Amino acid sequence: MAVISHGNVAIAPAPLPPLKPLRLLYFGFIYRGKGIEDLLDALASVFTAQPALRSTVRLTLAGGSEPEMAFGPSGSYLEQLRLRIRQLGLVDLIDWQLDLPAEQIPQVIQAHHVMVLPYRESSKLKLLGKLRGTSGALSWAVACGRGVITSDARSFAEEVSHGNGMIYPQGDVDGLAKALTQACADPELVKKWAENASHMGKARVWSHTAEHFRDVFRQACEEK
Repeated sequence: MAVISHGNVAIAPAPLPPLKPLRLLYFGFIYRGKGIEDLLDALASVFTAQPALRSTVRLTLAGGSEPEMAFGPSGSYLEQLRLRIRQLGLVDLIDWQLDLPAEQIPQVIQAHHVMVLPYRESSKLKLLGKLRGTSGALSWAVACGRGVITSDARSFAEEVSHGNGMIYPQGDVDGLAKALTQACADPELVKKWAENASHMGKARVWSHTAEHFRDVFRQACEEK
């Protein structure tokens, strides 16, 4: 059996921004099931436990918000998120960058320190068994040289097993809060995640991925 990592586009490296404030990024489609509420609740929990951290962290919610996904029987999901943010007292700490043009994605990701992906697997998909896929957003984080805090949904744990981030059990708000607190307390850890992600991104550019496929196919043909 041969395992070949999913390829990513080649992105010019960029240094981390200044570590104060710590800039967290949720990137991806903004709709129900992505666990964004868990991230907001976890961040509020961090500030409740350690009020001094409030001035040292910012969170950006970035990604697609197509009406067919952002609206549902209960109304606008974006408005529900904004209401939750107000109720949690996070309005002054949240930035929005919706419906990013593709050419701006690397710049936005590299303007942050850590991507946070609090995904939850839907109950319908769980009926099909354990999903082995990962995430386009996670691939972007690797390509851009940024660490990730992610739930253990799908195969995310495998993707952050290279020293490029941290996992927590999906749906575990306390676990996510602990991961966020650790990132806030240990800037060197954040730097290490970014460094390892950068190495991964360079190794996974599409040209190298194509070479891996070529070698596997060549070996398979020779064995016959």
